Amino acid sequence: MKNNSIIKLLAMTLLGVSYSASLFALPQTELTKSCKPLINKNQKIENPPIRGMSEKVHKRLTRALEYLANEQYKEGIEALKKLQEGSSDDYVKSAVSMNIASAYAQQGDYDSALPYFKDALKYGEGQLDHERLQQLRLNVASLMYGIGNKDESKKLLDAWLKKSVKDDPNAYILYAVLKYESGKYKEAICPAYLAVKHESKPKKNYYSVLLVSHYELKDLVGSAAVLKEMLTLFPEEKSYWRQLSSLYLQLDRVKESLAIMEMFYLNGGFESESDYKTLSSLFAYEEIPYRSAEVLEEGLQKGIVKPEESNLRNVASNYLVSKETDKAIAAYGRTAEVAKDGEHYLTQADLYAEKEEWRNAIKALNKALDKGVDDEGRVLFTKGSAQASLGQCKSSLVSLEGATKYKKWRQRANAWISYVKDKQKHDKC
Repeated sequence: MKNNSIIKLLAMTLLGVSYSASLFALPQTELTKSCKPLINKNQKIENPPIRGMSEKVHKRLTRALEYLANEQYKEGIEALKKLQEGSSDDYVKSAVSMNIASAYAQQGDYDSALPYFKDALKYGEGQLDHERLQQLRLNVASLMYGIGNKDESKKLLDAWLKKSVKDDPNAYILYAVLKYESGKYKEAICPAYLAVKHESKPKKNYYSVLLVSHYELKDLVGSAAVLKEMLTLFPEEKSYWRQLSSLYLQLDRVKESLAIMEMFYLNGGFESESDYKTLSSLFAYEEIPYRSAEVLEEGLQKGIVKPEESNLRNVASNYLVSKETDKAIAAYGRTAEVAKDGEHYLTQADLYAEKEEWRNAIKALNKALDKGVDDEGRVLFTKGSAQASLGQCKSSLVSLEGATKYKKWRQRANAWISYVKDKQKHDKC
């Protein structure tokens, strides 16, 4: 059990002992080390003079917005369109276009919203303040991406990056996704990393883009670093435990793979046959056979692991290796029940014989013969010797005579026959 304690300690170390110990730490990889800012915060921004609307235009706009607030979209949009058509002021056209676009978007009609978003951008140049114009660019870029126009989305994002003086994780992650989906995985790394860095609250999808970009570049070490942080931040995501354990295994870091899976198990996360079989296999690989058997047996008892011969055999063999003879005997019995032949009953009989439980050994041997074995001579010889040990000389001779029919066992069976007859002669049966 000492090895098992080491594994648990390693698991705690890997996850920073407590989740708060590495709360929202940026995953550092070879690829993220070279990331530089995507924007120039020092560039000079010139905002246009503050603009206003005439009282008449303001009243008409307010009335239209009241329609929209009451979800009277048709009336509100019609009023806004009339206002836009009747105005020659680009500032008014831009503001009205944004409201029309938003009204359509609120109803999920993005196809109708898109041209008005474009109008808002077109009329807004030189009219809207820098921040509003940048937000508009980002909104239209997101909408373009949503309807599948990725080239136009990228153009707008390029313009946003060129003119931005303020970090925006939403812009960075969209840019990263566009790069990833075009197969430019390396170019997706830094915008995804910056999205993670500048988001005030960790978001799974930001980390996911960073993770898959590393994985596509076959950077398993980097992938593991990102996934470890994801697991620390989102321990409720069961897939992260499995993925990180798998990554460590691919990196031949078996102890760490085992540590993660055992921590997942101890946290009550197991819910599939694969979970139990994976942890059992890792324990076996690390030469902790008792835990290997114990975990897999628990899965069987819960009905999660199928009671198939291979699973039952693994439980039995690991109990045997860990010298838990009684548990191994019981496990081999269960294995034999579902097997097509009687070989496992023969193993069970051998274990009974080691304990000199001859009657139980004979019962197991009879079951082996009933179900069929490859080496029937061995079964008969073993049965005969067990019967002799119980003083059942007549039965022993019958079994041993049967064993002599098999060339492989003839010499040994004849030797035992002589021994049994000698016992009979001296009245020791």
